[in-house]
Amino acid sequence: MTSRARTAPPTNAGQNTSTVPVPSGRAKRRGRGSETRLAYIFLAPLLAIFAGFYLWPAVATFLSSFFTWGMLNPWRADQPDTWVPAGIDNYTTTLTSADFWNAALNSVVWLIVFPFLVVVISLALSLLIWEAKKGTGFFRSAIILPMTISLAAVGVIWGFIYNPDPNKGLLNAALKLIGVGNADLNIGPLELHLGRWLSNPGVLHLGGLDVRLTNIMIIIPAVWAFVGFGVITFTAGLTSVPAELVEASKVDGASRWQTIRHVTLPSLRPSIVVVVVISIIFALRTFDIVFVTTGGGPAQDTEVLGLLLWQQAFQFLDSPKAGQAAAIAIIMSFVLIAAAMPFLRKNGNPS
Repeated sequence: MTSRARTAPPTNAGQNTSTVPVPSGRAKRRGRGSETRLAYIFLAPLLAIFAGFYLWPAVATFLSSFFTWGMLNPWRADQPDTWVPAGIDNYTTTLTSADFWNAALNSVVWLIVFPFLVVVISLALSLLIWEAKKGTGFFRSAIILPMTISLAAVGVIWGFIYNPDPNKGLLNAALKLIGVGNADLNIGPLELHLGRWLSNPGVLHLGGLDVRLTNIMIIIPAVWAFVGFGVITFTAGLTSVPAELVEASKVDGASRWQTIRHVTLPSLRPSIVVVVVISIIFALRTFDIVFVTTGGGPAQDTEVLGLLLWQQAFQFLDSPKAGQAAAIAIIMSFVLIAAAMPFLRKNGNPS
């Protein structure tokens, strides 16, 4: 009877039989936790700045809108003994005020006209400069240069342009030179009074609603100063337009307008959304150029919500209407969010 020797299973020579240790679930969680803590350490300074200069002022403004206070006796969250509760009276008083709705109507004019003009003019200029063969740098610089001027300075400059004296005002001097002068024109529903640009330039009759054009005369210099932003944004967007699509459209016999409509504009949709949203934000918080040019006049025809807010809070420091000013700020914030969200959602979901 023979016995068989037990042999080990064959192995390949030179094969590394060692195994890489696999980290356990606890080790993985510990690693992720350390990465998260490290990320918060780096974000802490920025979060502190955001909380101190943005988040807390927003919360304080919201809370102060429910109290009666003035700038000489400001509302303080750490001094409850000095609180004068107003409940929702600041909101009800604001929403039932004729001054508020007049300012809201003027702000609506800004919200409609200003973004429209900025998008159309800056888009047209961007396409013209993009197609130009020479002088593109000069034209871009000339268009962007007004962005370097503060809006208060823009208001002063255009105040001289709108000066009713033809010996001082550039616009009236040009009208006098061509023999138009202070003419009155009626073009359908549009009533124009040339020469009185900041007092009574005309009225647009829309059924039972008369829209005075003084706001338009202030919007024009604001557009002049803001178009450079749109040109920069659209020029950056034009660099991302697929060149192969443009060439394919030319091969298919598409005209230049058809190429712009079906290739360029769809590719510029994110840029258009950015310009529209920023323009809406700018239009709603407009203050300085209105304050410098007309001060809200004549007869509150150009008073916007930003100017009304300033009047409530700062025009009379001893007046306890700062709570109403805070209520206006909160209402403006909600309107701004409601106006911007549809554009942001559409941009975030291209389908």
